[in-house]
Amino acid sequence: MTDLASPPETTPTTGSDLVLVLDPSHGLSVTARRDLDNAPVPEWRALAARAGQSPFTGPDWLRAVHTHLGAGEPLLVSVRRDGRLLALGAFALLGGPRPLLTFLGAGGSDYAGVLADPGADVPVARLVAAVLDGALREVPGAVLDLEQVPVTGEQVELIGRWARHRGYGVRSLPQATVRAVPLPATVEEHDAGLGRHARHEERRQWRRLAELGELVVADDLLDGLAELRRHDPEAAADRLEELVTELAEVDDAHPHAGRRRRPWRGASGRTLTEVLWTSPPGTVQLSGLRVDGELVAYAFCLAGPRALHGYVQSYRARYAATGPGTLLLLRLRRRAIVSGYRELDLLRGDEAYKQRLEPVARQTVRLVLAPTGQDLLPGLVDRLNLLRRTYRDEIRRHERLDRSVESVAGALSGAVERLRGGLARRCTAPAAPLRAARRRPRLGRRRG
Repeated sequence: MTDLASPPETTPTTGSDLVLVLDPSHGLSVTARRDLDNAPVPEWRALAARAGQSPFTGPDWLRAVHTHLGAGEPLLVSVRRDGRLLALGAFALLGGPRPLLTFLGAGGSDYAGVLADPGADVPVARLVAAVLDGALREVPGAVLDLEQVPVTGEQVELIGRWARHRGYGVRSLPQATVRAVPLPATVEEHDAGLGRHARHEERRQWRRLAELGELVVADDLLDGLAELRRHDPEAAADRLEELVTELAEVDDAHPHAGRRRRPWRGASGRTLTEVLWTSPPGTVQLSGLRVDGELVAYAFCLAGPRALHGYVQSYRARYAATGPGTLLLLRLRRRAIVSGYRELDLLRGDEAYKQRLEPVARQTVRLVLAPTGQDLLPGLVDRLNLLRRTYRDEIRRHERLDRSVESVAGALSGAVERLRGGLARRCTAPAAPLRAARRRPRLGRRRG
């Protein structure tokens, strides 16, 4: 672990509120560690909750993703005052022509950002700046490639302000569209919004499913696992392995299994299994439906301080006629309302069922930060290195622009062709008697 109490060599703008970040009298202690073994896990969890961030920024998710899916060397930058953890940045250091820092878990996380305590007596802008300064002190001159930063909130603005003060250029690339369903205050309001026909259809589907065998609704498939783990870790591990096998079998039997990803297989399965094993009770909400003991549908959610995040759900094809996925989702929404959530976050992806729920669309961006004022050759090397990582988002950005241009061009072309056709018909039409011409309405006037 490296002590970063002394500030990096920078010349902040006079009068900037970032100046105090570099003032040792401000009382901030900044440290960096290059491993995850002794990470301050309980404090990290508590900080993510105070910051109002999702579990995707917490230690249980990020450590599992990095272990099984990640790349690079971990770099944790902690900011404390009087021993209290006020901010934390979890990064991964990648090699190359120039050192490159990404958020830890990049690619496997729906959201990312620097954690900062909004209730501290230090402004959030200074805490975020202290984290980024600490990262650069540990890896001087690094390029930063920060993925899945939500556009809502203040992270984009704060990181941009820090970059300008530190001589970094910022490129923002649209990255993902996130769908979220607002939830009403009460279950009664929720059901009234569904309408009479939808509620009748839901009751009919529950009856049809119950007719197929003994129906059990499991609101918590992990019930008792934490207690069993304390008393008999080996038995708990066996039980979790059996549950993960069931979940994978449901995915294998999905109607579109051939083109869906298999989250419970391979490295992804090992990641989610570790999340189930290490997360505190209540962080992961795993519910399901059983018919005659067989798991026929499940929903995997992560509980944040403000929203319930629906990560993945699935069902068996032979039960599709009863709509088990929809039934489970409706039950999940009602339980979320009772628990005080006001939003069901459906995360990345454009699955058809999300559109039917009339969600609110939000965006995440990729922030690419590189030093400015470089010589031609080093600058070119940096741009090429970054393009290797960001070209998919660059392509998506230009595809959206191309689609917009093509749409406008197509509309204009169609209008021109219609105008030409109308003029041609008028020029070739035979002359009409004067009396008939007087009865014909003028061009552009509607009848009646």
